[in-house]
Amino acid sequence: MMTELLKVNRPAPLKNVAAFSTLLAKMVDRDPDLPGLAVFSGRSGDGKTKSAVYGANKYLAAYVECGQFTTARSLLMQILIELGETHPRGSIEELKTNAIMLMVADPRRPLIIDEAHFIAKKRFVDLLRELTDKSGAPVIMIGEEMLPKYLEEFERVHNRVLEWLLAVPCDAEDFGLLVANRCPGIEIASDLAAAILDKTKGNTRRIVVNLTKVVEASQILGTKKIDLAAFGGVGAIFSAPKFTPRKFA
Repeated sequence: MMTELLKVNRPAPLKNVAAFSTLLAKMVDRDPDLPGLAVFSGRSGDGKTKSAVYGANKYLAAYVECGQFTTARSLLMQILIELGETHPRGSIEELKTNAIMLMVADPRRPLIIDEAHFIAKKRFVDLLRELTDKSGAPVIMIGEEMLPKYLEEFERVHNRVLEWLLAVPCDAEDFGLLVANRCPGIEIASDLAAAILDKTKGNTRRIVVNLTKVVEASQILGTKKIDLAAFGGVGAIFSAPKFTPRKFA
């Protein structure tokens, strides 16, 4: 909920954060005759939700997170609560009409649907198209890599997507911003920085975990500069696990 989002610290100004903020601005200021859906997709861990949280705070957006068991009713009830309806009730049609009326009252307020891949393969995903069509308010879906592909099954939704934004992996510039944000006063040697970027494949979540370990190493060793050897070598870097399939006789 937005009351919870407002407590989140401002994220480092990474490329995905800036790109999503720009996307929101485009959708809010778009020509009213243009469709109001947008999609922000990418790998898990590339900072999509952090970008959404910052954007939601900046534009006072309504923010809803889907899950594996989200239904049309539960989605509408979450949306209504975010829009200020304390105790939403009624049939699905009544809930939808209420949501549209609230969105019409403030059509420049975006609605952000996070983890939208959970509902993208379900028939009620068309509900989001109806909300934006009838209210004029922008609706932004955020999800993992397959989200655009899933939406192809629903042409009435797919052809109303005005903007498609793909999250990008963390690069050296973003890494430097994360270091300044997460490791103030600590210098990370170039060999360690390169190794972390390589082993994590630019996954922001895994990079942040490693930067936490850098801070711990700095405290334990009593030094403000950590190189690859001091960190514990390449083997100490938190990265995607490698699984060896069991062989059965």
